[in-house]
Amino acid sequence: MTTRGGDAPWAREVPAGVTEVETDDDELLVVDAWPREVFAPHVHAEFNWLVPMRSGRLVIEVEGREHTIDANHWMCVFPWTRHAVRHVSDDTEVASLFVPSGVMHEAWSGLSSPPAIGARCIIGGAGTVAQGLALAWAELRFSGRRADEVDLALGRYLSGWLWRAYRAELDEAETWRLRLRLRLGDDGAALHELLERRLSDTPFPWDEVASQLGWSRRKLQRRLGEGLGVSPREVLTGVRLERSRELLKDEGRPISDVALACGFASQSHFATAFRFEYGVPPSHLRRRSRR
Repeated sequence: MTTRGGDAPWAREVPAGVTEVETDDDELLVVDAWPREVFAPHVHAEFNWLVPMRSGRLVIEVEGREHTIDANHWMCVFPWTRHAVRHVSDDTEVASLFVPSGVMHEAWSGLSSPPAIGARCIIGGAGTVAQGLALAWAELRFSGRRADEVDLALGRYLSGWLWRAYRAELDEAETWRLRLRLRLGDDGAALHELLERRLSDTPFPWDEVASQLGWSRRKLQRRLGEGLGVSPREVLTGVRLERSRELLKDEGRPISDVALACGFASQSHFATAFRFEYGVPPSHLRRRSRR
């Protein structure tokens, strides 16, 4: 495998045998005009921004997971990311545009808190806004003219807008299950299941969990650091606390028992972690549930 993408945070090894489709063919596509090669697994060297311009449905598979978008949503697939069109409804029209990796890298680097790169696509709403931006970006891409200051400003605005949507996916995720799935895909879902299964184990069997994922412990640390910007211990504590909230709903169960069931060394340790995360002690949550 060859690493593509230079020093960008989304650089990666591209599997052999996947077709690279050129990125100089921005198009407004209807159902009978889609290039045949995009229905098979392929990659692009730039960000592929797909914006439905009218009602209809588009299904895209990205690294084994299918995503459906319509006129109220859009998708942007990262460079060198395996994806394929799985379905295009007869009534849809899609702007298939490309945003250069350099433009996205400049915007990412300029953020005060650049998002960790995990999921290899961005899915956003604000369909009407996206359609307006897509028309402006398409006019620049289709014209082939030399970019002036206004065009460069549009590129900066568009790339920043896309990164804001990417960061919002993680910020709006309410549970660790969803955060892990959004940033690590099926690997994240499998990790969450393993964590929940072994929550009460102390000391926690990190080597065994990593092995069940086909990883080393170092790779587990790296994937969580790159994908979510956190350590394995932070994820485990988060999952334990989320589980404790569920168990606290059983008013007949002592808080000390909840603490041990979730892997905390003592009720005091549990109460400290709970208060730090939620701002109240476990007993407060139980009292509030009675109201």
